[in-house]
Amino acid sequence: MARNYQSILIIMLTWVEISKSALINNLKEFKKIVGPKIKLMAVVKSNAYGHGLVGVAKIIKEYIDYFGVAYLDEALILRKISIKKPILVLTYWDLKDIKSQIQALRQEIEFAVYTYPQAKILSKLSQKIGKEAKIHIKIDTGTSRIGVLPKDSLNFVLKCLKLPGLTFKGIFTHFANAEAYNQKYTLLQTERLKRVVEEINKKIGLDSFFDLIHAGCTASTIGNPATYFNLVRIGIGLYGLWPSAETRKLASDLFGWKGALTSKGLEKKQGIRLKLKPALSWKTKVIQVKELSAGTPIGYGCTYRCRRKTKIAVLPVGYWDGYDRKLSNKGQVLIRGRRAQIRGRVCMNLIMVEVTKIPNVKIGDEVVLIGKQGNEEITAEELAEKIGTINYEIVTRINPLLPRIYK
Repeated sequence: MARNYQSILIIMLTWVEISKSALINNLKEFKKIVGPKIKLMAVVKSNAYGHGLVGVAKIIKEYIDYFGVAYLDEALILRKISIKKPILVLTYWDLKDIKSQIQALRQEIEFAVYTYPQAKILSKLSQKIGKEAKIHIKIDTGTSRIGVLPKDSLNFVLKCLKLPGLTFKGIFTHFANAEAYNQKYTLLQTERLKRVVEEINKKIGLDSFFDLIHAGCTASTIGNPATYFNLVRIGIGLYGLWPSAETRKLASDLFGWKGALTSKGLEKKQGIRLKLKPALSWKTKVIQVKELSAGTPIGYGCTYRCRRKTKIAVLPVGYWDGYDRKLSNKGQVLIRGRRAQIRGRVCMNLIMVEVTKIPNVKIGDEVVLIGKQGNEEITAEELAEKIGTINYEIVTRINPLLPRIYK
């Protein structure tokens, strides 16, 4: 029997809330930017960037054209919950896991291919079950991760073409520096992909050998139309978060100039102001309130000592939940609409915050770790800045076992 919202909170006092309307808003905003002819792929890898793979997929399935995942098991989960849209495994799949590959082929899951053994096993399995394997050739245009180097791309495709049972659905690359204000390297990678595609088309004798060509990520989709091709992959922006401060500035400047970047420079046209809404809020509850005398140490290592008579609230969240230990004595939370400072080290399952100047704090009060309460807001960017990381890591590392509540 499914547990209701209240019973979940009794079992775990820390949870994540996801706004359905924010997710839908963000997708509509990106669709507004790219226009009706460009397909949208929603990247839901890594538990949908911490937002919950299954829950997010069910909400957005009618608003996108493709799903993108990192691993094969994520794709199979989506099919298990009756997701019918095309799914591309962007990163890795185990060549030895024959059972999963056969299951995926039967369910028309598409594969990134960047080594000949990958192509060979898919060809063999497709013949075995009588089902074509749809593949996307991954080109390494300058990120130096997975992918075929441009100089090897034509021979690689020609070699794969000799294998039966393969449908060459797409070709794609991934950008290394799309989050930067200066788009020079992104444009260089874009041109490299274009040259690879043109070379393959010319050799095979077709104007368009691949159905889909894709490179655009959230950052380049926001600020660089030259990267669109005919499909863009929206990751962090789907969840209402900006890839970087530079991307945000670029978007603002492009709107102000009433123009957009292309491979030829600034194109004069009306800019679109992007309105992203963060979809995730992370909450917990007060489980104890106590007063400590001046000089009393708080937490492991006694890294904080009370300077005066101090009231603290104890919260049932810690680094096991994904609340980073580097936020010790740095982080803040929201209680009764006001900021409360973390005192002492973040523990595995607990943190302590000072509420001396916040009146009437009591057991059961709702606490916001990320999100809004009253007129105050704590963002993933704020936490990231405090510990020297990026907002991607803050939300993605929230423990997947914590309940996700979709509202």
